[in-house]
Amino acid sequence: MNGTEYFWQGGRKIEVRQDESQVTIHAENEAEAREAAERAGLELRSAATAAPGLVQAEIIGDRDTAMERLRGQRNIVHHVYRNQNAPEDEYLITDTFFVKFKPETPDHRVNEYLTAEHLEVVQEMGNRTYLVRVTNETGRNPIRAANAAASRDDVEYAEPNLVRRLTRFFIPTDTLFGTQWHLHAPAAGPDLVAGAGIFAPEAWDTTRGRREIVVAVADDAFDLTHPDFQGEGKVVARLNATIPDGPGSSIQWTDDVSPRPGDYHGTPCLGVAVAEGNGTGVVGVAPGCSLVAVRFPLDMSDAHFITMFRKISTLADVVSCSWGVGPADAPMSTALRDEMATLASTGGRRGKGLVFCIAAGNNNCPVKDLTNTRTYRFRTRLGMRSYSGPIDRWVAAHPNAITVSGCTSLKTRSAYSSWGNEISVCAPTDNWDDLGEITPPGRGITTTDNEGFGQGSDFTPGSRFTSEFGGTSSATPTVAGLCALVLSANSSLTALEVKNLIQRTADKDLSLVTHTPVNQPGDFNAAGFSLWFGHGKVNASRAVMEASQGVVNNERLVDAQEAPALAIPDVGAPIVSSIAINENGTISELRVQVDIAHTYIGDLRVDLLAPNGTGVVLHNNSGGSTANLVRTYSTQELPALRPLLGTSIRGTWKLRVVDTFRIDVGALNSWRIVARVAGGAGPLAPEPARAAKYKTPRS
Repeated sequence: MNGTEYFWQGGRKIEVRQDESQVTIHAENEAEAREAAERAGLELRSAATAAPGLVQAEIIGDRDTAMERLRGQRNIVHHVYRNQNAPEDEYLITDTFFVKFKPETPDHRVNEYLTAEHLEVVQEMGNRTYLVRVTNETGRNPIRAANAAASRDDVEYAEPNLVRRLTRFFIPTDTLFGTQWHLHAPAAGPDLVAGAGIFAPEAWDTTRGRREIVVAVADDAFDLTHPDFQGEGKVVARLNATIPDGPGSSIQWTDDVSPRPGDYHGTPCLGVAVAEGNGTGVVGVAPGCSLVAVRFPLDMSDAHFITMFRKISTLADVVSCSWGVGPADAPMSTALRDEMATLASTGGRRGKGLVFCIAAGNNNCPVKDLTNTRTYRFRTRLGMRSYSGPIDRWVAAHPNAITVSGCTSLKTRSAYSSWGNEISVCAPTDNWDDLGEITPPGRGITTTDNEGFGQGSDFTPGSRFTSEFGGTSSATPTVAGLCALVLSANSSLTALEVKNLIQRTADKDLSLVTHTPVNQPGDFNAAGFSLWFGHGKVNASRAVMEASQGVVNNERLVDAQEAPALAIPDVGAPIVSSIAINENGTISELRVQVDIAHTYIGDLRVDLLAPNGTGVVLHNNSGGSTANLVRTYSTQELPALRPLLGTSIRGTWKLRVVDTFRIDVGALNSWRIVARVAGGAGPLAPEPARAAKYKTPRS
């Protein structure tokens, strides 16, 4: 049947039609589905897992005949349905549906219905609600069986049990986040291709970073009065390295890391890595992590760098270094090389290695080529220079470092980006020509900026933010922030494991277009390595997911949501929505997301009520005439939630909303709890279903 059908969902009648060629087959994987099709004498154009035990496939040839053949082989197969009014919306049905009987319905009527329709009770849900499965003897698919049940006078509702393909990711409310394409680029735009970012929101659904994971940024100076570096526990240390008695003397440390005139670089780098998610300004890759700000002069010796790295190693897990030497033969001293190797192996505040993130450089030349005879022109503060000797770019060539090159908003190589065998990964940044001969396309990076520190200390005068940052200087703290997210998801990883993980999970769908000539090709070889991009563009979502799957301390994510669509009465009694969580474990991180439609959120008070009786005020008549309260509250940003850390996740959580002033009204659309919990054994085993008292037909 190709005409219009319907089913009920959430009390709404949804008109649907069958897809012309797409079906779902109950199979463990694609191979099993293809084997079933082959036994039935069919061919599938495509097949992919849609859910555990369910494969979505496209049939070649007549769909209905093919489905009959598959069913003849005792395979469970269903149509894929599409919304009649929005064909891009597809619905994947299971062989089950929900049916709720009216409270007064006697047990024998329920039993008679189940027997007559040859339905199996999968689970008794309570309140006279059942999840039931159709059988071969039912003679109807779950949609039609549910519709038939819904027409009974003793049934309150009957709805198919659909497979939901969810996209879960946290979108921050920071006002400039929409311009931060390097974090999130879901759609194309001017000088932007979809997927050019690092998929940070998808990673944030697992973790936005933990305060106990510390990122050090070593650079010229930092404006730590900036709003995006505020928050309890955000700043771990301020280290200002000075050498008062000249290059041969020891470092003296103070805590004054503030910019002087000409210090323009550190604040943007710091913002890229760890700017706080606070509802205003920008957000960093790892907004929940803490920071160490390290100000140092650019004329230090290798011995000074050993001292500085040792100091950083006692405080931080990751260090971001957006600086280096130009094209030159500048090998590290053996002492510095060995010290970095030692720190990368056994240093860091966890003793599992300090993660070094080093910029590859902006001179469109190799990171290391000891046999180089080509001439490379590059720009310095003193003007244009040329170099044609051996190239060894100091710390950027260290084998234990994560050396970072740049890619653009068009997923091409940044025209200035250095390259070579030493590149680990690339990260999104801007695009320009170091020689100033062309103006290649590409967007800049939006991040924090200095303001009011004197001449030459900011990118965008008159603003504490800039959209003009870039270079491998920006790509490097992007990777440093990702390393911090990975460690937040799994703090048991060593520095080497972090490096290998972000390389292994990087994307290789990059364009080989380059706006400046390169002396080596950028293709990915058989081992998945490119001289331009290293192992590829970092993917925060994949990296954090893989890291979290390897957690050894039994931590896991609990995600529960409710969409009650409750009207909020004007100056009326509070409305309350509940979420029951049947999990064991103690909370180590908590986020509460609310979606409230209201024409004046200053009228509202919103409280979270935990199972242990703790009440937390999430929103208290703030916001004035702003419409709609769509916000996420986290333990990192709302101190009132922190007493819930270490408590049990199990029990009934409640959200209470009350309108305290007249005139404006609204509704609680939905709310959600996302918690990281430790210990316990996951979901509790359900009580045995009481379906045995019903006669269940053979399938």
